[in-house]
Amino acid sequence: MFRDLMKIKNYKLFLLDMMLLGMALAITVPFFILYATQELGMTRGMYGIMMALFALAGFLVNTIVARFSDKANFNRKYMILFSLSMSCIAFSSYFFVQTPVIFIMMYVFFAGMGAPAMPQLYASARESINESASIKHAAFANTVLRSMFSFGFLFGPLVGTVLLKQFGYAGLFGGTILCYLTALLTIIIFYKDVEKKEIIREEGYIEPITPNLLRDKYLLIPFLAFVFLHVGQWMYTLNMPLFVTEYLHAKEGNVGYLASLCAGLEVPFMIILGIMSAKMETRTLLMIGAVLGGGYYFSIGVFDNVIAMLIGQVGLAFFLAILLGLGISYFQDILPDFPGYASTLFSNAMIVGQLVGNLLGGFMSDIVGLGNVFFVSASFIAVAFILLIFTKPVRMEDIVE
Repeated sequence: MFRDLMKIKNYKLFLLDMMLLGMALAITVPFFILYATQELGMTRGMYGIMMALFALAGFLVNTIVARFSDKANFNRKYMILFSLSMSCIAFSSYFFVQTPVIFIMMYVFFAGMGAPAMPQLYASARESINESASIKHAAFANTVLRSMFSFGFLFGPLVGTVLLKQFGYAGLFGGTILCYLTALLTIIIFYKDVEKKEIIREEGYIEPITPNLLRDKYLLIPFLAFVFLHVGQWMYTLNMPLFVTEYLHAKEGNVGYLASLCAGLEVPFMIILGIMSAKMETRTLLMIGAVLGGGYYFSIGVFDNVIAMLIGQVGLAFFLAILLGLGISYFQDILPDFPGYASTLFSNAMIVGQLVGNLLGGFMSDIVGLGNVFFVSASFIAVAFILLIFTKPVRMEDIVE
């Protein structure tokens, strides 16, 4: 199966670039708030506003690009190159902007313009898969791609720590820019355009209408389900460190153990799930993941124990591997003629879920307390599970026909 994937046009290039994107993000993410608050002079509130505005900007740009990215004359290569260039500019703001407000404006604008890079990479990969003889392995191919992003994200914090120690924040932001530049150069040098076969239309043929999220319920319901899944996850991500250190009074190192264990398990789980997806409906796997993820969040409030949380990382990693590895395949299978729009739906669900989850996570922890906030996370997963029951099942024979 792996050998078949390597024959897909540009697939090796996509694997490399997904790893670079994951590493670029992970190099900076753990230290970004430290730089913003301790070096640049932002308040934590300003930082929160910046990240919320960035999420909103990414959502808007992705949505706009999705409206025309599946047109016959649209070349995804140039969109990917443009987005990677914008990301480079966004992180280069460190070198010539020392005013918090101006930094926020530049970062939000340029990072938002860089948001389409990943969904367009996924969409380009799907077009290459559709052109090849490996269409039956589409879900597996997407899962392997996402696992490479997780692989880069796994080692990014370590690289960032070394860069910060040796070169300070200049090395940190420089390393992120270097990852984006490397991805950009590889696209310029090695990307091969996917030849679109000219299709002869019968007289009276009507061009398929671009789907509309608000109009088409078969899109809206799974979109909302994915948003709720991400809300539950990001509420956990926000409150887990505080729960461990302030509520359980455990050492800060346990936070790192939990995060590293989960990230380490995600990669092999993604590979395994990609193989399973060839024999099982993606929707079924998503529902299994929701049960495991919601069960883990619920168990945190029941056991109040770090050891139990460490054991629960197996279920959490399985949930995240399904959500992040197979989620995009589900949308692409629903919309096989619109890979760009499908990939954007997946990315936007993640963005909205992250935004709402972060805002709601802080709000709910103040209301119900750290000991009970994970029950709220579990409730969002439960609602998502119910919505998944009513989503459109996609059979492999529907995709191949």
